[in-house]
Amino acid sequence: MDIKNTVGETAGKIWEALSNDGPQTVTQLQKKINGSSESVNLALGWLAREDKVDMAQVDKKTVRVQLKTQSVR
Repeated sequence: MDIKNTVGETAGKIWEALSNDGPQTVTQLQKKINGSSESVNLALGWLAREDKVDMAQVDKKTVRVQLKTQSVR
């Protein structure tokens, strides 16, 4: 499988985990979806670029991720 497909599938797993279980740290997400650090980070970058997630630095080593709330038009 090529990297683009891997990142896309990982992004889908992350979105599903956040949708089902709410905000989580990057480490929690990595464990939950059983993804490599590289694929999780790339997928989070993809989701951030698509404006699908909010990320906040909790402390020096911890980043919390949550889905962006979508306004209904």
